[in-house]
Amino acid sequence: MTMRHLHTPADVGPGTVTLCATSSQRWAHLPVDRILWADEALRDGFLERVRREVGDDDAPVEVIE
Repeated sequence: MTMRHLHTPADVGPGTVTLCATSSQRWAHLPVDRILWADEALRDGFLERVRREVGDDDAPVEVIE
């Protein structure tokens, strides 16, 4: 069963988006500057980084704006 948690406005800082990766037992947040996130060439790197934090290369990632 995938761990679930709620997001609040405090999870997203000014000028950022927050990437939330979840695996069966862990979750991780990665704040990313909106300008950098808008550059599609950089997105895969951010997604890989937050997935590494939970130890699952295929973990689903939610973008919180």
